[in-house]
Amino acid sequence: MKAQQILCCYNVNIDSVCTVDGAKVAEYLRDYKITDPPESIDLIRDMSDLLALLLVCMRRGTGGEYQLELPAAIGELSSLVKDEPVLRLGGNAGIAADVLSKLGAAVVIPNVASLSRKQADLLAGDAIQIPVYRDRDGDIVLSKPCDAVRDERDSIHHVFDFKKGEEIVLPDQTIRAPCDNRLIATYDPKNIAIYVDPAFEDFSDAHIREMDGVLVAGLHMLQGLYPDRSTYLDRMRRITAQLQGWKSSNPDLLMHFESGDFLNSRIQDYVIASISGIVDSIGMNEQEFLGDDASVSGKDIIEKSVEMIEELGMSRLCVHARDFIVSTFDPAYIDPAAEIDALNAGAAASAVRAERGYVDKDMLPDAARDMVPNGSGVRECSTVQEYFGGMKAGDGVHITLGGYSVCIVPSLWCEHPVTTVGLGDTMTAAVFLRELELTHRNQG
Repeated sequence: MKAQQILCCYNVNIDSVCTVDGAKVAEYLRDYKITDPPESIDLIRDMSDLLALLLVCMRRGTGGEYQLELPAAIGELSSLVKDEPVLRLGGNAGIAADVLSKLGAAVVIPNVASLSRKQADLLAGDAIQIPVYRDRDGDIVLSKPCDAVRDERDSIHHVFDFKKGEEIVLPDQTIRAPCDNRLIATYDPKNIAIYVDPAFEDFSDAHIREMDGVLVAGLHMLQGLYPDRSTYLDRMRRITAQLQGWKSSNPDLLMHFESGDFLNSRIQDYVIASISGIVDSIGMNEQEFLGDDASVSGKDIIEKSVEMIEELGMSRLCVHARDFIVSTFDPAYIDPAAEIDALNAGAAASAVRAERGYVDKDMLPDAARDMVPNGSGVRECSTVQEYFGGMKAGDGVHITLGGYSVCIVPSLWCEHPVTTVGLGDTMTAAVFLRELELTHRNQG
């Protein structure tokens, strides 16, 4: 199979990952007297805001990403966690770039807004290359991240992992997390502004015909209004012009957009409507697709996916839930058997990352071989097969609905995950790479 060359944009950062200690949170809350957390906070201004959001997320078992007003807003975070935070590669595009590199892509070129020494050390995949200007004439070469450092300030996102069963005992109630998840607190002006590194932009424009794929993420960080009085509309015009230019220059380019956790539904609707006519595929998790309170079932996701893909006119929509993955697509996009193969590759990569904390092509087959399909996901697949009259393909099911092909596969079971961070991005990257390997774009 042809080795892949892939662009990853737009958000790469550092995740500072820590585990929530319920007893410490309860002790800290005695001073803040937060017993009935509000649910309308969209900006973390101080520790009270962080605590309120953490209680909401733990009560529901949901995740979320919220902006920090200032880095010092959560200066006392060590009072809430079990151990010292661990620094890992972060950002949807950053995690995807790392996974693509480790799963065998030939060249992976990420847009890195702030390439600090710490960030470069985390971009350790052999295939990851950074465009840099070689001289004043504007010549651009690809460099190893460690040779392309240009910033002193780190872009750090604080990730608060909480485990299933973790309890916060308050005077009038006990909050117990029903599942593993995480809350992310972010202060990252460059990525929030969807900053595009000039060398990345110039290199991509010049070499787009050599690329096989583009994975787009990070647009969920868009803001309604920026300090320079520009808006998300201004940022999106530039992004859509760039993506349209790439697609026009290379019609065979496979382009996937991963949605993310938008804080503003109006921005989310605008972004998806704007980008759906450019990219080949859009992905999101069940919370982003259905909202916090919706009942998650394979049947409901499939029916809504067919409605949405028809409305937006795109080729593929993928919804990855905790227990299963649903992919709805135009029959011309890919063969159903190949898509089930790709979805299984994504499920395996995500589960191994959850169990081991990392994934690469050498250890993936053996690590995944010992894992079993998620029981709830298997039941959802059976329900879908029976309800829609689908055809079973391994652990997955293929159906035809409304003129579209739909594939559903169960996730793999991981009883004691060591991380919940980046699992969706890992799945997305693995599926994307496998689709590139399996489609007609790479024949001959």
